[in-house]
Amino acid sequence: MGGFIEFYRLDKAKIRENLYPKISDTSLPDVFLEVINKSFGTFRDFLKSEREFSGIFYEKLMLKLQQEDYTLENNEFTALFDWFTWYYQNDHDGNEEIFANHGFVSIWHLTTRYEVPLLFSVTAMGIEEFYIPLLDTSPKLTIDSILSSDELLLMVDYLILLSFKAAVFQKSPDVEEMRKSLEISRFDASFNLHISTEKHLNTYLQYSDYLYRDEMKHLLEGGYEYIPDIMMKIKENLGSYQGPIYLDHSY
Repeated sequence: MGGFIEFYRLDKAKIRENLYPKISDTSLPDVFLEVINKSFGTFRDFLKSEREFSGIFYEKLMLKLQQEDYTLENNEFTALFDWFTWYYQNDHDGNEEIFANHGFVSIWHLTTRYEVPLLFSVTAMGIEEFYIPLLDTSPKLTIDSILSSDELLLMVDYLILLSFKAAVFQKSPDVEEMRKSLEISRFDASFNLHISTEKHLNTYLQYSDYLYRDEMKHLLEGGYEYIPDIMMKIKENLGSYQGPIYLDHSY
């Protein structure tokens, strides 16, 4: 299956400065996109015409975006993102700098063949089954809607360490280089991560009915060579950002 999932964070200053004037303009002309044989008008009309956004009230969303501190619901983000993507298709042509200038800052993207299930299925399951039970509290991941930056960082670290342990198990000649480049020593005090990823790998190796067998097989047969680099890019681009992470699914 083709496609990808892109991670986005919001730049509220850019939303206020550059996106808000566009979505509040109720006199924009219709734009016809031949590629999908569909016309797009103002953002207000877009909300009325798309069934999936029927629960969003235009005026209420406009008021929210004028506040200093707000959190968009997942469907609100999707509505804003989709309308901007389609209405200004000929202006941005997929240029991420233009999206960032309107408040949609890309963190990274994952392809759907292996990268998405390794993070959103294998890793999420591992955290819920092996990591969270080791904690004093029992938080739940919200990967079906909006991720927090802390949740994404936990998932990224988990998959980095799981990939490294797969490389060690396979006796990869690059283990020591990976240990340095992935900064594995920073996990020295993360006992729960070490215990849970070790148990995760052993569970796959011991049980033939392991749920995500194909994805783990891919990780062990070479995925460990490139998956950690992708996770490190996500960490780098996330930086010190604290807040919600939104997902754009493209297939």
